[in-house]
Amino acid sequence: MTEPVKQLLAAFKRDHVVLGRGLHQLGAALRARDILSAKRIADRLNHAVGPHIAFEEQHFYPRMRSLIGDEEVDRLYMEHRIGQAALCKVLSLPDAAWPDSALVRALLRDIELMEKHVAECGELFGAMGRIPEAEQGELLAQLDALRAEGICWTALTADTVP
Repeated sequence: MTEPVKQLLAAFKRDHVVLGRGLHQLGAALRARDILSAKRIADRLNHAVGPHIAFEEQHFYPRMRSLIGDEEVDRLYMEHRIGQAALCKVLSLPDAAWPDSALVRALLRDIELMEKHVAECGELFGAMGRIPEAEQGELLAQLDALRAEGICWTALTADTVP
């Protein structure tokens, strides 16, 4: 395995650990009814995984269509939108007021969906190995460029999806 291939896989795994851990912490804060912690975690997650989500949507998922199919890729995009909407809702909650239980249940459902999304990414790691090494080097450069840009998850729009 060449260095760019190892680096891309390692970066992907690190990002998924950050996303999975952040989603778990966010769910725990909501279950504990700790709105301020939930908002801090959502903000940190928004910044930490924004470049990775942008990379997946703009570069990686389009490449995955030929490897895992349109239906699967469309589902991945939809799950990102659900996770993004949940983050936006948490970030917009008033600091002093606890949201009604129906909203909390909906947020937890959406966060759990994203946790499942992260857990199922093993399939993508396997598919990544079928991408030629030169392309993997290009993908790594695109991921690094998005990291330098520092885009937030909540800043992504349907316009950014090919």
